[in-house]
Amino acid sequence: MRTTTLIALTAATALGLSACGGSEPLTQEQTRDALLTESEFPLDGFTAGTITEHDGGDDSGDSAGDLLAGFPGAEELDQECQDALSALSSLDADFEASSSLDFTGSEGDSPFGAPEVTVVVASMKDGDNPLDTVEGLNSACEEVTIEEEGMSMTMKFEDIDGDAQGTKITMEVMGQSMELAVAGRENGGNYAIATGMGVSDDEVIEVLDAQESKISDL
Repeated sequence: MRTTTLIALTAATALGLSACGGSEPLTQEQTRDALLTESEFPLDGFTAGTITEHDGGDDSGDSAGDLLAGFPGAEELDQECQDALSALSSLDADFEASSSLDFTGSEGDSPFGAPEVTVVVASMKDGDNPLDTVEGLNSACEEVTIEEEGMSMTMKFEDIDGDAQGTKITMEVMGQSMELAVAGRENGGNYAIATGMGVSDDEVIEVLDAQESKISDL
């Protein structure tokens, strides 16, 4: 599973937001059908990949907990931050249905590769609002510096700009900066999430608006 997809699914389970259509939780088939297509995607120059489906009853494959396990220098994070990241590991199973799709833009000058946006549509019938998990991540890991093999990386967690809740992770290494933005909304147990790397907050919100609109049309 690609890193942005994993983070998107992680954030999806960790967001309790507002306004994305329907009063009944979507079925697995509906989460797949509700995903934006390449022709519906609002940003120019992006190509759709392959849809990934996740059934809440299937605990195989990567989990959100792998985000911490594969994190370079994670042992250097303070305990509060490690605990906040680890708390995400149990959230994937809460979803009864979810589907995601990566959209990849054209290669540019960035050393981090082509821009990528992942959209996730998911549903969860019951359960507490897990927004506290994301809020805990943002406060516990406001800014951390990791030393790994003679290199220094600084990561900063902050609120995303725009009419949504989420997080923006800024990573700086060797004078280069990269941002990963996650935004989402929820209504009636249905979640729309957009995660973007190499795109602006405004573009992530634009994608989220389009994804939310398609869900409301079901």
